[in-house]
Amino acid sequence: MNLTYKPMKKYSLLLFDLDDTLLENSTWFDDGLAQTLAEHPLTKGMDEQQFLKKIKQPPRFLIDKLVSGELTTSEFKRERWKSALDSFDVKAKIEEIDQLESLFLNASMNFITVDEYVLNLMNELTKHYEVGIVTNGLYDPQQKIINMGLGDVFGQDKIIHAEPLGIRKPDSRIYTIALEAFNKKPEETIFIGDSWTHDVVGPMEAGMEAIWVNFRGEEKPTDHTPYAMVTSIMEIRDILVSSSLSSSKGEEESYE
Repeated sequence: MNLTYKPMKKYSLLLFDLDDTLLENSTWFDDGLAQTLAEHPLTKGMDEQQFLKKIKQPPRFLIDKLVSGELTTSEFKRERWKSALDSFDVKAKIEEIDQLESLFLNASMNFITVDEYVLNLMNELTKHYEVGIVTNGLYDPQQKIINMGLGDVFGQDKIIHAEPLGIRKPDSRIYTIALEAFNKKPEETIFIGDSWTHDVVGPMEAGMEAIWVNFRGEEKPTDHTPYAMVTSIMEIRDILVSSSLSSSKGEEESYE
C-alpha cells in the first residue's frame, strides 16, 4: 500500500468504479463468452481464446466511435460481434448477432456472485460515508450489483451509468453529474477505481481526491498524486475507516 497523507479534510462521499474495482473478478466475461460460443450454432467449435481476444480488443475505430457518441452502446456491441465473427469468416445477420448478445448477457451475469469480503467492506464503509458508483460498463450495472449481493447498498439512484447519459469517463461532466446526484462538493469526495485515466486523473482534475486500485502493478503514467495507491479494493478499509474517525492528520508524508 502506498499512502500519501494530506492536510485533514472531512470526506463524506466515496464514488467507486465497478468493473475491476468493486467487481474484482473479471472472469465473468470470459466464462460467459465461452458458454455462449459453445451453445450458439454459429460459433460452436470456434477457438474460444482467439474469439475472446477479438471481442476484448475490437478495432480502435469502433472504440473511438463509441467514445465520441457516433455509435450507441447497442450499436457498438453489434459491430464488435460482427468484427469478431468476420475474423473467422462467419457472416451473421443482425438477428443472429442479437441472439448471441442476449445469450452472452444471460450467461455472463450468472457468473457474477456474492463476494463476502466486498460485502462486509461496503457494509462497514456505509457506516461512515455515502457511497455511489460511476461506471462506463457496457452491461447493466444494477444487475451486476444485485448478483454481488450489494443491491441494498447501491440502489438505482446511487449508480451513475455512462450509457444512458451519453457521456463517459473521463468526460468532466460525468463527475459533475455524480456530485450533483449526491449534493456533494468535489473536496468532500474520494473516487476509487483501477483506471488511471478514468478514476484518478479525471476525478482529481474535477477537484476530488482519488484512490488508485493498481492491481496490475503499473507505473504512474502522469505526475498526479492520488490520496493512496492500493493493489486490491480490500486494502482501502484501513485508510478510509481510520480517516473518517480521526480528527486530524499529520503533515504530508508517504508510507509504503
